[in-house]
Amino acid sequence: MNIQVIGKLLFAATIVVMIVGCASSPPRELVQHNDHTRLAAWYQKEARDLRARTEEMRQIKKEYEFLGTPKEGHKSILVQHAKNLEHHYSKAAELAEAMAKAHAEQATNLQER
Repeated sequence: MNIQVIGKLLFAATIVVMIVGCASSPPRELVQHNDHTRLAAWYQKEARDLRARTEEMRQIKKEYEFLGTPKEGHKSILVQHAKNLEHHYSKAAELAEAMAKAHAEQATNLQER
């Protein structure tokens, strides 16, 4: 492997670590206080962030598809990993949107009482 390919791989690995490390959990105090309105907003923001990560991974996947590596099998592994992460971020965004909807409905139900 030449130095240029190694540099690209290290750069890509750094980006993936940063993206995965940015995932967060809902603020505990909102859960503890049953603040469904703010939890809905938090999950909506999380869904937007996950959609952005999905798009970033889609772009990285495209870069890998054009990456000139000496071993074609190595290239396809990188593309597949990026594709997997793109899928997982997309699915996580869908789940966050569902949680936002559920909390919004719960907030509405509590206000109607």
